[in-house]
Amino acid sequence: MCYIYFMNPFITPNKILEDNKKYKTHTDSWLSDNFFIDKKYRGKIGLSVSKKKLNNIFIWIVIIILILFARIFYLQIIENKKYYSIAEGNRIKTEIIPTPRGIFFDRNKNALVENIPEFSLFVDKKSLAHQSVKQSNLIKKISKITEMPYQKILDEISRKENQSKQDILISRRISYQQAMVIQANPEKYASLKLQLTPERRYDDQHGLSHILGYLGKIDNQEWEILRKFNYQFFDMIGRAGLEKEYEKMLRGQPGRIEKEVDAQGKIIKTVNIIKPIPSKNLVLTIDEDLNEKLNQALARQLKKIGCSKAAGIALNPQTGEILALVSLPSFNNNFFSEPQKFDKQIKQILNRRDQPLFNRAISGEYPPGSTFKLVVGSAALQEGIVNEWTQILSTGGIRINKWFYPDWKSGGHGLTNITRALAESINTFFYYVGGGYQNFKGLGLERIINYAHKFYLGRALGIDLPNEASGFLPNRNWKKKTKNEPWYIGDTYHLSIGQGDILVTPLQIASLTATIANGGKVFKPHLVKEIVDVDKNKTTVIQPEIISQGFVSEKNIKIIQKGLRQAVLSGSARSLSSLPVTSAGKTGTAQVSGGRKPHAWFTVFAPYKNPKIALTILIENGGEGNAVALPVAKEVLRWYFGIYLPAVRQ
Repeated sequence: MCYIYFMNPFITPNKILEDNKKYKTHTDSWLSDNFFIDKKYRGKIGLSVSKKKLNNIFIWIVIIILILFARIFYLQIIENKKYYSIAEGNRIKTEIIPTPRGIFFDRNKNALVENIPEFSLFVDKKSLAHQSVKQSNLIKKISKITEMPYQKILDEISRKENQSKQDILISRRISYQQAMVIQANPEKYASLKLQLTPERRYDDQHGLSHILGYLGKIDNQEWEILRKFNYQFFDMIGRAGLEKEYEKMLRGQPGRIEKEVDAQGKIIKTVNIIKPIPSKNLVLTIDEDLNEKLNQALARQLKKIGCSKAAGIALNPQTGEILALVSLPSFNNNFFSEPQKFDKQIKQILNRRDQPLFNRAISGEYPPGSTFKLVVGSAALQEGIVNEWTQILSTGGIRINKWFYPDWKSGGHGLTNITRALAESINTFFYYVGGGYQNFKGLGLERIINYAHKFYLGRALGIDLPNEASGFLPNRNWKKKTKNEPWYIGDTYHLSIGQGDILVTPLQIASLTATIANGGKVFKPHLVKEIVDVDKNKTTVIQPEIISQGFVSEKNIKIIQKGLRQAVLSGSARSLSSLPVTSAGKTGTAQVSGGRKPHAWFTVFAPYKNPKIALTILIENGGEGNAVALPVAKEVLRWYFGIYLPAVRQ
């Protein structure tokens, strides 16, 4: 038996007994069962409690203490950072120090973009009371200063995705005068924040939109990831072109100023300053003037023939540097820097059927036509199918059972070797060396595809731009799987002249041409020449990278070169013979289905002995390559070597 004793000198057992008798509220039985009187404990009353009940009470006390301890541990240890940051957030006001985005320069150090300082206006939600009256008054003040509609400002503040943000972007651009009104009245506009934000301005006169790309706003889904990398929700991020590819280098890291504020949001003192990490500038391989000339020449030709889609690429055969890259139709990338102002224009761009945002130079895939004969000719020489003197009789085509595979010239070309076959683009010769005929054994599908792959067709070259396409090289398994048909000899004949299911990009044909021009080296094409770290006064030069070589001998490459030179002297590209520089080129006319005009190709390198430039022109559904694409290349090369760089002519 256990007892709890209540010590009170004014209440005695006798007193209790007297009260019981007086009021008859307690019986002697009840008193004897629940109280005891002992001389040793006179002046004390004991209440009996069972040991089981006491244990239960003790257990519940322990449980409650453990629960309280666990909750304190969770809040103080597990959630320490969260609640500490909340507490600090109420005490500390953070201002972002933006770092200007890196500048693009062309190879001659001409700036291709600039950063224009602009003021952005934000509402600081932490200093904005929840009372609707105060919020309404603030919105009226903002509306009066910025001339923005009241409802538009209210909608922006009330947007669901903005509820978790400290700063809500109201306007990405306000005038200097408007900013000064806010700056001059900090107490009146304590809930407002100004930030000096560099706005991107592109040079849209040189056809550089697909190269440079553009910036865009961060969406809610991206924000959940990017916030971990010190992005603000109102930041602009690279969406296309080099802006996207080199986002990390171009952005740098913004700094911040942390200021202690009181309950009214007034600044007490500056607590901490974290300096921004400057962005890096990029010197490109692009020649701004050459790019502009290529853009103009292509645009004029498209207007002349009534077409709208084309691509042109010029590169240095000795390094893989892209000298010019144009895709038409193009677009004004400045629109995307101000989406609110140019919303109508952006919608028009997105809804156009000819897809101005699509970079045809690196993402467009087309049958190569006769430009593919460079691959077949190289493979045939390297595999010993033919040599420089091997002659094949062209009588206008070949017939296999009921199928006839024609040449472009009725009656044929007579006896021809590989140099003449390349110069005059004689199909019959490549039917023979590609698929074989009668007793003449050709390369066959597998060897053609093998060499095409070594020239980096059917796979991405790795240019430093997003969304490069890989093209397509067909094979037996693919045809069986997709068309449920075997591979026929006619498929090999079509492949041998660049027709059928094969697809390439203009960049791949430019690279193929450069590989023939430089003696057999496939360079990785690139657009960035130097990375300039102004903060560290350091410049990193991008070195040329060979990604494939040695699969065709120098001797055999020279035979292919000779055939392309002959095309200029007496073949399908002889109109180039009037240029102020020696050149070598190949025309191509790629047939397409649906009754549309063929794609027009022309690819060329110059000077012939010591090539400085490889140039490829594609005009979608333009017609014959020698009639449509060649004149564009001729105009560009005449300007480049006749006016722009006459000193390098050979």
